[in-house]
Amino acid sequence: MKKLVSLLVIVFLVAAVSLTGCGQKKNTVTGEDLPDLLPDLLEQEVFIENVYRGGGLPTTPNAPYVPDENGQCFVEVTDPDYPTLQALKEATEQVFTAEYAQANFYADFLDGPYARYKEVDGKLCEDVGQGGGLDRQWDSTSCQVLEETEEKIVATVEYLNYGSVRTAEITFLKTEGGLRIDAMAG
Repeated sequence: MKKLVSLLVIVFLVAAVSLTGCGQKKNTVTGEDLPDLLPDLLEQEVFIENVYRGGGLPTTPNAPYVPDENGQCFVEVTDPDYPTLQALKEATEQVFTAEYAQANFYADFLDGPYARYKEVDGKLCEDVGQGGGLDRQWDSTSCQVLEETEEKIVATVEYLNYGSVRTAEITFLKTEGGLRIDAMAG
């Protein structure tokens, strides 16, 4: 009987350890995987950068220009994937870490008196007076891994920007949801 109880205790402990380990499993992406993952991730990076700094999201066509107290004209976003600020943040954080997004996008484009996006009557709206050009074409085949740890991968990637070849150093954090850009310079 003691052997059976001991065996059951061991089985229970092994099961408990296995179950708790499943929820804490880290992303197993390595630097060797990076070239295969980069084309999609960098395409999403350009899209999100364009949402904030470039042409933005599509809005209601031919909407009247009615400025608010700050001289901004907010028009409803028509892209069904982005009905609210929360949906926009969730899409952003599929590419970037929340910390990077806060410092590089949210602080300037979602917060403050001259935000580019805000919700009006529960719908995402964009200030149609803001926007600019963005021309970044990544060359994911140029990827060179500089450093790799259990938590991150640091790499350089070349891109074409208005006809000039440039190199960016990017820090990718390994998360349970996949790689997220946490720093980018260049």
